[in-house]
Amino acid sequence: MMSSVHEIICIECPLACRVKLTLDDVGKISEFADYQCKIGKKYAEQEYKSPQRVLTGTVRTEGSIRPLLPVRSNKPIPKDILTDCMSVLADVRVRPVLNIGDIVIRNILGTGANLIATDDLPV
Repeated sequence: MMSSVHEIICIECPLACRVKLTLDDVGKISEFADYQCKIGKKYAEQEYKSPQRVLTGTVRTEGSIRPLLPVRSNKPIPKDILTDCMSVLADVRVRPVLNIGDIVIRNILGTGANLIATDDLPV
């Protein structure tokens, strides 16, 4: 039986634990090491199985003095579809008035995440 070890740095707190995951010969996690709390263990497992990130970007505007509006997802999105989500953003145009927290795109690519404005968009 061949196993391998992967190291994942937890970003959930300032400790930045270097969690070690031992994988069995079929890629399943068989052991965790060097984590200092349950959150670190959970983060490393999630990061190995299905890494996710909060998407940040901008969308174009129409009818405003600002050409771009910054946006972000309200929850993490699977990392492997971030590029596809950015392609969606490239085609979006928004019009004023928008406020911080307003939804710009609902349920982007079926992820359950909404893209929200991170700044106000005046006329």
